[in-house]
Amino acid sequence: MADTAAASGTDIYYEDFFPLGLVFVSPEWEATPERIIDFASKYDPQYYHLDPVRARESFFGGLVCGGFQTAALGWGLALQTGMFEKCAVAGIGVDDLRWHLPVREGDRVRLEFSMVEGKPSRSKPDIASTVFAYTMKNQHGETVMTMKLVQLLRRRPVPER
Repeated sequence: MADTAAASGTDIYYEDFFPLGLVFVSPEWEATPERIIDFASKYDPQYYHLDPVRARESFFGGLVCGGFQTAALGWGLALQTGMFEKCAVAGIGVDDLRWHLPVREGDRVRLEFSMVEGKPSRSKPDIASTVFAYTMKNQHGETVMTMKLVQLLRRRPVPER
């Protein structure tokens, strides 16, 4: 497992994610009530994301992040590693998104990710199509979310001769 928190600002490209399956780890993020409520008030205004008192009576038994907050957070944590700073071109899609456990108030989560497929483009040799597997875990090591992101990445520039 590679700790990539210090990678920010380096020139990382498609070729640097090999061998396939090499795991990179993000910094941690804490689910504070303020962060949960702020996101929910804009994008997912349900009481178990907004109201700590009423949330205790919900299926979840307390305040939790919305699923799409968790998914967005996954990409945000990947970006914090700096691994995509130079090479990200575009996201193409999300496959197999699953929320295994809720992210609860007070949880600390981190993202583990690895490239599981990669293929240089035939028509654009400076770009590659990739699939990354993302696994978010809480402070207990429990998987809270998994997804696969299909992404276009820049390839390392070839020096001119």
